[in-house]
Amino acid sequence: EMEKLKKNGRKVVGTYCLFAPYEVIAASGALPVSLCGMKEEPIAPAEKHLPRNLCPLIKSSYGYAITGTCPFFFYSDLVVGETTCDGKKKMFEYLGNITPVHVMRLPDSNNREEDYANWRKEIRYLKERIEKELDLEITDENLRDAIKEKNEERRVVKKFYELSKF
Repeated sequence: EMEKLKKNGRKVVGTYCLFAPYEVIAASGALPVSLCGMKEEPIAPAEKHLPRNLCPLIKSSYGYAITGTCPFFFYSDLVVGETTCDGKKKMFEYLGNITPVHVMRLPDSNNREEDYANWRKEIRYLKERIEKELDLEITDENLRDAIKEKNEERRVVKKFYELSKF
């Protein structure tokens, strides 16, 4: 299916973390996808580049990318990362040598006005990068629609998880 989408000109944006603003990606018309990073097999190839003391998630994610075993990474036109830890920052630096990577700086807290302002800037930077890098436009209307759709998805998932309470 991914190959069909790409052949029809659809852009793909890979992400590694839930902090990525999927709404911005979706509003561009690109397909946001979560990238691989859950198995042990890709760790050994990653350790040839990354320090061995990094967490298995980072090494697995990087290993998938460099071995070509994550199809979503292969088809990604842009990878969005976040500064959740120093290890991921290093991984994104290395990934930047093989594919376009946009790293978003996460705020240190959520209770200061400047942190909120900085996060808004980071979202704007991502919007600009997607528009420039992928030659797509993000309109206010498309953004509103993507936000509504993602909020509905979150509502449905929350309702689904609440079923396990019984």
